[in-house]
Amino acid sequence: MELEELRDEIKRTDIEILVLMKKRLDLAKEVGLCKIKSGKEIVNSSVEDEVVDRYRSFAEKNGMDPDRAEDVCRILIGESVELQRSLR
Repeated sequence: MELEELRDEIKRTDIEILVLMKKRLDLAKEVGLCKIKSGKEIVNSSVEDEVVDRYRSFAEKNGMDPDRAEDVCRILIGESVELQRSLR
């Protein structure tokens, strides 16, 4: 592949990532509504720890930096928590 083709593929991949992020936020909204309905707290540290572990494990198994994967994970979790708090 030529440089421009590679850049175009990165652009398409970036859009796919953003679409998945939007889907994740939509799901987080539904989770937040369930939490509110059932009187549960928005933040659940044990669940967040499981998610972080899942990201780190995937990164380690796929030759990625687990610290960077965790950074991405924490950004996504933070966005989800912020969204869920806004529902109250």
